[in-house]
Amino acid sequence: MITDKIKARGEAMSVLEGLDRIQYIIDGARDMEPLKDKFKTEENRIRGCASKLWIIGKALENGTMQYKHDADSFVTKGTAKIVIDLINGEQQNEVANLTIESFRPLGISELLTFQRQNGLGSLIKRVIRIAQ
Repeated sequence: MITDKIKARGEAMSVLEGLDRIQYIIDGARDMEPLKDKFKTEENRIRGCASKLWIIGKALENGTMQYKHDADSFVTKGTAKIVIDLINGEQQNEVANLTIESFRPLGISELLTFQRQNGLGSLIKRVIRIAQ
């Protein structure tokens, strides 16, 4: 179940303190394959984020979800990567039934500025909407 994965990831990250958590998020972003420029459109852009963040997604034939994303900031890209890693490959109906509250156990929000928190909320809403 996705909520169990979210809780486990939050617990694993909880051992990291302050700047170590931010560094963990940034390090995760460094290894990512960039999104092709043709997908970096206004339609795929997440609003309310401190930096530019784009996401695309679709349901595969087997009923699982597949998302890809990119951002122009390592913090934003890494934060989105954590969310996307948790839901990629999960059943479409499970992702569609998530809420912003489902992601609270990650413990990421308190590390982010208010504007980045808004962007995280917008990202979560978008991945859910894509699954719906």
